[in-house]
Parts: sequence; structure tokens; C-alpha cells
Amino acid sequence: MGIRMGKYDWNARQQRLCGLMQEAGIDCLLQFPAVNMGYLTGRMLMQDERLNLYLLTADGKKAAFANTVYQTEVEEWDVADKCYWKDGEDPWKILKGFLAGQGYGQKKMMVDGSMPSRFTFPMMDAFPETAFVLADGLYSRLRRRKDEEEYEAMKTSCQLCSEALEEVMAQGRGLIGMTEGQLRDILCRAMEKRGISNAGALVCAGENAAIPHYTRSDGKIEDGKCLLVDFGGTFDGYWSDMTRTFYFGAPPEDFRRAYEVVREALLLGHKEAYPGNRMENVDKAVRGLIERRGYGAYFTHRTGHGIGLECHEQPCAAQGEMAVMEPGMAFSIEPGIYLPGKFGIRIEDQAFLTEDEVEILHPFPRELRVF
Repeated sequence: MGIRMGKYDWNARQQRLCGLMQEAGIDCLLQFPAVNMGYLTGRMLMQDERLNLYLLTADGKKAAFANTVYQTEVEEWDVADKCYWKDGEDPWKILKGFLAGQGYGQKKMMVDGSMPSRFTFPMMDAFPETAFVLADGLYSRLRRRKDEEEYEAMKTSCQLCSEALEEVMAQGRGLIGMTEGQLRDILCRAMEKRGISNAGALVCAGENAAIPHYTRSDGKIEDGKCLLVDFGGTFDGYWSDMTRTFYFGAPPEDFRRAYEVVREALLLGHKEAYPGNRMENVDKAVRGLIERRGYGAYFTHRTGHGIGLECHEQPCAAQGEMAVMEPGMAFSIEPGIYLPGKFGIRIEDQAFLTEDEVEILHPFPRELRVF
């Protein structure tokens, strides 16, 4: 996950989750290796076909259940109890006996929503009397408000990624003729050399930019065409996600006009991002402006998404999202206009809410840059 051990207060996170479990009448968490395991413990195991779990009860008891392949790693975990199973054994039978032997309640247990079905189906068969619930809602309540350490990691991530894009785009017209994949690789290397992990990018040249989540990489950067770059990565586990759109040559009037609408909508989104406002109001304001300018049919996605340990988290800046913004929340604001067969424009910033305002974490300029 790219998280430094000891940097974050794992015990405080676990205590807060235990409190929420008690409120919800949940006996035990079965956390398989996923982002939430890292968030809760600072530890991670490989995801494979073997059943490996971190166990946490509502009253704070901690345990590990793992295949012996991972015993050396698990022995370092700060847990009271450990139980191992070997290849060829029935892990569910062993887990059930372990929980019963340790006196762990089994009436209501929760699991991570990203647990694969190869585990969830046999789990329900092994515990027919147990009510299973998703842990996602409780994790969301914890993870949406970032602390000072998380803020610093995210701010650093955004700063380093912005620097990487500045370095790459300094080549200017020297980028013409390069494929989208070549530019992506150069940008990822620029991020990685600055200490960014999980570096990735969507590079969309010309009419390909009209596809919001374009995934090919064989298009070429051309004179007289736009270039959309949506990219990011993690620092100490926390994401940066940014998009900028450029133009090579003299932009036609319809492109300039659409670009200014997107930029105006982005800045309006900044103003709507403040503690006490609802997430959907950011979307309403941004979408309303784009619609008034005549481009409503060409803004085809939500205005933004939460961000943190995952690039896409809850809550989102979207229609119907009634979550109230609070200090410590982080999310993207990314209006776009996509004209099929012609061009696409998206400008994306990462917003962080302080006690009384919004801080935009990306320093990269929002004005149209022409080469």
C-alpha cells in the first residue's frame, strides 16, 4: 500500500471502529487483505485464493487467522491471538472452531465489501446462524475525515504529481508525434522518481479526449489537437488525482469557449466546497452553470468523488448525495465537456476542507496552456 509503518495511529482507528461496532450491535469484524486492512492496522498480506483475516471484536480483542504461508509476516502483528491453517485443510472449519474457542460472538459479523465471492459464499455456508453485514459504511464514516498526517501525505502527493506534469509538459511541441502510451510512461517515471507509488495516467489525444475514461494508448499527439491528461499516484498511501487539458497549435473558437466554461465551472465548484454545505450542491452548481452555457448534454459524469487511501471513495459530489461536508474531507472537483468526434475537456482539482474553507491541493495552473 505504500504506507510507512508507525506513521499513523492504528490503535486510535481501531478504537473508533470498535465504538461504531458497539453502536451497530456487531460482534466481530472479519477483514480480509484489502485497503481497509492497511487503514486499520498498517499491515497487508497478498490477496490470493487462501483465506487470511484480521479479526477485531467490538470490545477490542484482536486476532489473526492466516495460512501458514504467511506465518512469518503475521507473527509480527500486534494481536493477542493467532490461528494458522495449512494447505489441504478446511479453513472455514478451523476458523469457526477458533472463534468459538476464543469466545468471539458470532451473531452479527461484518466483512469488507470487496471480499471476493470465493470467500463470501463458503463463509455464509460455514456460519448459517450468523447475520453478515458490510463494513463499508462504518469504514466510510471513519475514513472520510482525514487527520493531519493524512492531510500532509495527500498534500505532498498532489505537489509531487504537479511537479511531474510540469516537467513533462515543459517539452512543449516536442511532444508532437509521441503516442499516448509513450507520454503516459514518461509521466509515470517522472512521478516515480519523486517518490510517488502506484503511478498511472489516462492520456487522451484529440478526439479521444471526448471519451471520459478512454483506456487505449495508441493515439498520437498532433498539432491542431487537444491533449487531456488524467493522472496520479500515492505518497505514504494517499492519492493525488488531477486532470489538465492542453492544446497544440491555435485552438479554434469553439474549443476556447468550451474550455472557459469548464474552468468557470471548476472555480464555482471551489466556492461551493465548504463545511456545512451538502456534497450534491457542488454538483448542482457546477452542472447548472454548464447547462446554462448550453453544454449540459456533454457533461456526462458526476462532478467529483471522495479520495484518500483509494482514488475513488465516498462520499461523491453527485446528484442525490446528501452528505454534509466536514473538515478533513477530501474530494475531487472535475467538470468536463465532451464533444464526440471533436474534443474533450476536463479540469480536475483535489479539494481538502479545513475548519472554515477549502484548500485546493494541486498548484498546477488552470488556465489553458497552448503549445
